[in-house]
Amino acid sequence: MEEKKAVKVLAVVCQMNRGGLESRLMDIIRQLDYTKVCMDVYTYREDKGVFDDEIIRAGGTVYYNPPLRAGNMLWYVHYFKRFLLRHPEYRIVHAHQDAWCSVFCWGASLAGVPVRIAHSRTAITGRSVADCVKNVIRLPARRYATHYFAVSRKAGQWLFGEKNLRQGRVQIWKNAIYCRAYTFSPQIRETCRAEMGWGGRNILIHVGNFTPPKNHMFLLDMIECLVRKDSSWMLVLVGGETGMGIQKKTKDQTKQRHLEKHVRILGSREDVPVLLQGADVFCFPSIYEGLPGAVLEAQAAGLPCIVSDSVTEEVKILKSTRRLPLRAGADAWGREIEKALDVKRRDTYQEMRDAGFDIETLTQELTEFYEQAGR
Repeated sequence: MEEKKAVKVLAVVCQMNRGGLESRLMDIIRQLDYTKVCMDVYTYREDKGVFDDEIIRAGGTVYYNPPLRAGNMLWYVHYFKRFLLRHPEYRIVHAHQDAWCSVFCWGASLAGVPVRIAHSRTAITGRSVADCVKNVIRLPARRYATHYFAVSRKAGQWLFGEKNLRQGRVQIWKNAIYCRAYTFSPQIRETCRAEMGWGGRNILIHVGNFTPPKNHMFLLDMIECLVRKDSSWMLVLVGGETGMGIQKKTKDQTKQRHLEKHVRILGSREDVPVLLQGADVFCFPSIYEGLPGAVLEAQAAGLPCIVSDSVTEEVKILKSTRRLPLRAGADAWGREIEKALDVKRRDTYQEMRDAGFDIETLTQELTEFYEQAGR
């Protein structure tokens, strides 16, 4: 009897560094049974990402390619087509790059790949030049994708349109995480606080790369308001620099506002589950999002969360999670953060799992989808 071959899936991302999308994809890769589904990764960067070695150890391959920009979009469609013609083993292309899904689904269509997944992970509502460009670039995805995936209804509406959402063409695949890694532990909390020097401080934490949508200046506004009332507050910022100058601007503003004793920029970290244990309140004032995994991680750690109402309501799992409009201002946010200190930390694993946000369940369902689609 001939042995059944694993389905080959090509996942498309920018680069496998520590971002929300990449971390969620790594959670899936860690859970995959590579005898059933082999997930290789196509990146449109020519240098190595931090997760690449782990992907290779799992049994996958990472491909490095020229950068994709708005100016070379049409050239890139044909470049990707030629790549796939050299790799006919890929019958499934899973594009995870929001607006850029259009480029990869278009190229895969020209190459004759039968299963072309566009996966929406955000819902852009900004009006910057870059956001306007993305709102145009996204449109071909609706034509060339065979499957429409989204992390939330809001994200699905943005990439695929209200009509496709209403007609049930958009499949909602929740932005699941490995909940067990975040389960609250009083012992881990105390160890973390001792090692980080957080004893006697109220720790407000934010996890997210330094990009404009994350709204770091508003975070500084909030810590400024909090410190006026209580000098024990500290804002801890976890996330990588993206080359957009936001981290430098945050550092400069911290100095100008004389907040050096109250703001710590930790950069990209491997120990986010531990840092969440040691913190007191999680804050996420994003201008726009799809369904952010960072908020799910914080809830899995039992942290009270204050998030902007620009983030889809589907992210709210626990009663202690509050959604506020940004227009309410930093003072109103500060008051909610102060109230959140009264929340008693607890094990929330079962609630996260029951809500469908555990990676083990999602990976099993995704494996079944890939196997069926691959046939």
